[in-house]
Parts: sequence; C-alpha cells; structure tokens
Amino acid sequence: MATTDTSTVGEVTINSSLFTRKATGLVRGWSAVDGYIYAFYACNIVLGILTLAYAAFIPGGSIVWAIIITVGFVLFECVVYGALTSAIPRAGGDYVWQTRIFSSPVGFVLAATGWWFILWHWIPIYANLSVIAFVAPVLRIVGANSAVTWLATKDGIFLASVVVIAVTTVYVAAGMRGYAKFQRLTFVIGMAGIAVAAVILLFTSHGRFVSTFNHQAHSLYGVHGNAYAATLKAGAGQYGSPLSGSLGDTLRLIPFLLFWLLWPNWGATLAGEVRGARDFKKNVWAMSGALLTSAVIGLVFVAAISASMGWHFFIASSRAYYAGASPLGGDYLSPIAMGSWILGSPVLEVILLTAVFMLVLGWYGTVFLSSTRMIFAAAFDRVLPERAASVNEKTRVPNVALGLMVVPSIVVSALYAYWHSFATFTLDATAVIAVTYLGSTLAAMVMPWRLKRVYQSSPLAKYKIGPVPMITVVAAVFASFLILNLIWWLKDSIYGVNNTKSLIYMGILYAMAAVIWLIAWWVRRAQGLGLEAVAREIPVE
Repeated sequence: MATTDTSTVGEVTINSSLFTRKATGLVRGWSAVDGYIYAFYACNIVLGILTLAYAAFIPGGSIVWAIIITVGFVLFECVVYGALTSAIPRAGGDYVWQTRIFSSPVGFVLAATGWWFILWHWIPIYANLSVIAFVAPVLRIVGANSAVTWLATKDGIFLASVVVIAVTTVYVAAGMRGYAKFQRLTFVIGMAGIAVAAVILLFTSHGRFVSTFNHQAHSLYGVHGNAYAATLKAGAGQYGSPLSGSLGDTLRLIPFLLFWLLWPNWGATLAGEVRGARDFKKNVWAMSGALLTSAVIGLVFVAAISASMGWHFFIASSRAYYAGASPLGGDYLSPIAMGSWILGSPVLEVILLTAVFMLVLGWYGTVFLSSTRMIFAAAFDRVLPERAASVNEKTRVPNVALGLMVVPSIVVSALYAYWHSFATFTLDATAVIAVTYLGSTLAAMVMPWRLKRVYQSSPLAKYKIGPVPMITVVAAVFASFLILNLIWWLKDSIYGVNNTKSLIYMGILYAMAAVIWLIAWWVRRAQGLGLEAVAREIPVE
C-alpha cells in the first residue's frame, strides 16, 4: 500500500493515496448556464414533439395533464440530484454517490450498465430521430427521394449512426469549454428555429394547413386527391382532446412521457467540472429550469398543433405512421416539417428545418460526455485500469474513456443496422437508466445516516420536514414514482419495453459489469488494495 496522504474538505478527511493520483486533473470549465443548456438538451424538445405522437396509443388520456403531472414528479428528481451534487460535487455522479453510500460493487454495476454500456445503444436512437425528423424531410423538399429510401437500408442506418458517433466524438474531444461553445451556438440558433416553427403553426388557419398539406402531399409524395382526409381515415379512431380524458388513461401516458422528460439530471456526472456545483439551490434551479422550459415548449406545440392541423389529425397521422398505413408512405410526419411547408418556399423550408435541427446536433454531445465521466471516475477509483483516468493536458479530456465509448458504439451500431433482431434487444435501454436513477435516489434517501459526516457538512443539513431530513422525504417520493413507472413499463406491452429477449440482454449487461468489478477486486486485492477501502473515501478534485 502507498503511504497515507490525507487532506480535509469541510469535515471530511480524504485519503488521496487510495486513488490513481492526488487530483483528478479535470477543470471546472462550465458555468451554471452551460449546465442549464445541457439539461435542456437532455430533455430534448424535438424528442418531446416525437413523444407527443405516442398519445395515439392511449387516445383516451389528456396529454396536457399528463405532461403537467409528469413534470410535477420529475421536479422531485431535480431536488434529489441537486442535493447529491451539492453534497459530493465530483465527476462520475451516480457512480460516486452509490459507491460511497452503498458499496463499490453496487455502485459500479448500476452505473457502468446505466451510463457506460447502455449509452452505446442510444446512438442508433439519436441517428433515427435525426433522419426521420430532419434529414428525410429536407431530402424530400430538394427532390432526393432515392436518398430517403437508401437511408432506410442497412447501410443507411449504419452510416447515420457513424455520423452521430463522429460528431459526438469531436464535441467531447474539444473539452468542456470547447463543447460549451458548440452548445451555446446550437442552442441560440435552434431556439430561434423552434420559436418560428411554433409561431407558424399557432397562426396558421386550419383551412390553410389543409390546403398546404394536400398540395405538398401531391408535390413531395405524389398523392392525388384529399391527402388530409385520407390520413384521417388511415388513422381513424376515437380520440379525446389534449385537455380532457379519463384519469386512468392520462396516468398511463406518463411512462411514455418519461422517454422525454426524465433526463434533467443528465449532467450530474459532470459536477466536478461545473463552477458553483456546491450550491444546492443553483443546481435545482438549473435542472428544474431546463425541465420546465422543455415542458412549456411542448405544451405550446400541443396548442399550435391543435390550432393548425387539428389534434385529431395529428393523432391520426401518428397512428397511421406506426401502423405503416399512412397515405404518404413510411415517412414520419413531423409537426415541424409540416409547419415548414406553410412557408411555401423550398429554400425557407430547408433553412427552418436546419435551424431547428441545431437542437438535435447540440444534443449529440450528451450521449458520450456524461458517460466518459463515469468511466473516468471508476478508473480514478482503480476499478478500471488507471489509463482510463488519464486526461489530455491541453483539453482536460479523458481520451481513453472516450475511446471506451466510441469503439463499442460502432460495434453496437453495426449490430443494430445489420442484425434485424438486435433492435429488439435494445428496447429496455431507458428502463436501465431509470434503474440507475433509482439507485441514486435510494442512496439520497439514506445519505443522512449512511454518509453522516458528508451530509452534516453539506448545505442539505439545514433542510428538514419536521424531524425528518428533507432529502429523505423527497427521495422517497421520487423513488416511489420511479418504481411505479418501472412496473408499468415491465407489465404493459403498450410501452414496447417489456420484451423477454431485451430483458435477458440487459441482464447480460449487468452480469458483464459484475464480472468486471470482480476481476478488478481480485487484481487490486493481489496488489494490496481493497476497492471497498477506496469507496469509503471521497474522490479528490
């Protein structure tokens, strides 16, 4: 064992000799504003608009009230993660908190599966959203119909994923400050575009939308006659309004909405690189502000869709798309793309779609950036090889950790594109991340007792609900919410995530993480280092 080298942070003694080196080598390159934009990107509004289409599966629910209820509960998540971040603002987030409050194997298995392995599988998801919501509509406008067809082939699917990997790698390799510049630029352009799209839909009369839709259906897709009426017929059903619906069906919409709104805490693994991360209130405001911004824009689009195309048409078009019965073929009819048609100019349509696409382009960074910090933190704790904790001297980027995301992502993307059954294996990807969040939420609930000195020296100690620590009560509420939604996902086939093959595959990923930890435990034990001893210390900055 190395000679003991200790320091004190607040009332907590840190033994730095247990870690790879005395300090992480990371720098606090982000402001609270950068954290807010990152959280907003995680709750991506373009993904949100796509998620609205899932209302077609439960037409008896109120999408407006479902969004409001979902946001109300996810705000508890913002408090939980804001609290954990302020108490232990270290790179690695969930991994660090769970290993310190529970144990090294529990924290590593949950975080490695939820932040490392699973994010490889999200690359095709990012790529598919980009293609169906933006690339395909733009190609239709410019008349490149054969390119749209090719993108649906195996080679096209793989190429789209590789492009996402390449762009994401450039973002992360630029470092926190470099990526922050991309974030801000794409955010400003994208928000301007989404505002224009919303205004167009809000102030377009129903009659004009119908005539424009029929014209574009003929011009872009070769559909003759009343394409609007044909779409309504193809997706016929009994639909409620956005504001009304049964309570049961409204609640059943919530698990769908979590695909969009569960992620304002996505930047928590970056806490060691955000200035002011110890400020509990600032953390909560950044996360909840991003969540509310995305939700409000989503509600605006519900109103805009209802005002122009009509909510029944939107649900019918969504239902027809998922059933493969749309008269316009297999294209996803994005409200943003349909709204751009109102402009009546191919040039302006492409400009608007490109501007809104910036919100997706900026979003790409989220798929690797947070994950590399979890890998880095595990390597800093010596669970993974020390090289994975090395950082570039100029950019302060953990390049080896980045490589551990890039290479497997290429392999997974190839499997997704060329092996048809593999897509089924990935259906539970969201559920795995929710399980990781549940682990941290339970950790927060018991932190006042399991990590007493850290809790008492943090800003959280002064917040109580009667005699009970506030964080315990808030975490209990959010944990109950997560458990309920996990049960819904696993029980109800309507959400498409309770596939037996997918569950088995996810179990294999958890087993793989457990095997990695056991190997690390055996190797470090032979070197005279106990991983549980490391997990009893707070990582140095």
